[in-house]
Amino acid sequence: MQNPLGNTPQQVIHSMADAMRLLGEGCTETAMKLKGFTQQQLVKYGDAARELAFEQSARHVRVRISARHAA
Repeated sequence: MQNPLGNTPQQVIHSMADAMRLLGEGCTETAMKLKGFTQQQLVKYGDAARELAFEQSARHVRVRISARHAA
């Protein structure tokens, strides 16, 4: 059976980063557990997922700035 959160570490990290971005300010350990992540996954992959979520978030913010306002 396929795990919806991913089977490899990279898949889990990407799923976790996506969940963090969706939760935004409401992202807590409890909220992440409700999304299906285990305590073990949060400890093992949390830092990498947080970095990825931040990178993705920063990248999306830059894309949204129109050229005429970016001066």
